[in-house]
Amino acid sequence: MAKRAKGLSPEGLLAEIAKGDIRPFYLLHGDEEYERESLVASMVESLVPAQTRDFNLDVLRAERLEVLDFFQVYETYPMMAESRLIVLRDAEALAGDQCRGLERVFAMPVATSRLLVVGQKVDMRRKFFRELVRKGRAIEFRPPYDNQVPQWIQRYAKRQGVPIEPAALQLLSQYVGAKPRELVSEIEKLISFVGVGQPITASAVERVAGITRGTSVFDLADALGKGQGKLAQQLIQKFLSEGEEPTRAVAMVTRHFQLLLKAKGLMDKSLPRDKMAAELGVAPFFLSGYLEQAQRRPTSWLWAGLSALKEADWCLKSQGRRQEHLVLELLVAKLCKKRKLDNG
Repeated sequence: MAKRAKGLSPEGLLAEIAKGDIRPFYLLHGDEEYERESLVASMVESLVPAQTRDFNLDVLRAERLEVLDFFQVYETYPMMAESRLIVLRDAEALAGDQCRGLERVFAMPVATSRLLVVGQKVDMRRKFFRELVRKGRAIEFRPPYDNQVPQWIQRYAKRQGVPIEPAALQLLSQYVGAKPRELVSEIEKLISFVGVGQPITASAVERVAGITRGTSVFDLADALGKGQGKLAQQLIQKFLSEGEEPTRAVAMVTRHFQLLLKAKGLMDKSLPRDKMAAELGVAPFFLSGYLEQAQRRPTSWLWAGLSALKEADWCLKSQGRRQEHLVLELLVAKLCKKRKLDNG
């Protein structure tokens, strides 16, 4: 997620350039690679006309960068254009002496050259980077926190001109987590599935993203819903061994239980299957499984299960990764014990 210092966002920066407000220096840095690189590509498109790009675009790498070679490129006049763009990549790898040598660019800027510096975590204690911020434009790109993933998805979908339902936002964020590149891949598959310009629904996410990412979480939720403790423990271990995030597992199981509660309420309305699936927000293909589980589970057991899941989520977030195996094993035992007590 881009840090919006003084209200500046990637969209705002591109709007400035489109209006002709072009700065001599730009710094794009941070660990969130996808949005950072998307902005780099957009800036190249905006600042260097395609027909003269071969002459007026130079891409340099920080590793083995010779300061004298940099200035030779920077001080070259553009050909058949008003300006040229120099992109300096991997800025986090710049050594102290390189940074000190590059500081001369601020004392003698070339009016017809623009410098775009791109990197991951850069050392803002260095004067070179501080001056880039002071005399140009800078945006820091940070990976979104888990609770910011839905907003990230919504921003990306909006840029693609694709509406996305709130339930689909939540479900996709739970499937993928704070992994922008994977989110983009899933969204692009969803756009192909629903059709350009059509809304992305929770049903589409469940069918497309769920299938492509495997079904271990749904298998786990299903086993817990049926009170199959031994199978649930095996799936928990498989889930963790694959490097999945435990809080995401709890979130998905929580959603599963919430859907079972909602399904119990819908069963009394005698709705057609397609309308029931739409109300539940799932693909019709999955409807029978939810209805079957909802019919077998008492409402009191489902509410007790949600309470246990909420407690497990709090423990995972407050006690650290060392306790995650124990927390999840206790959760499975508690849920399966509740089922036995309710049926006994």
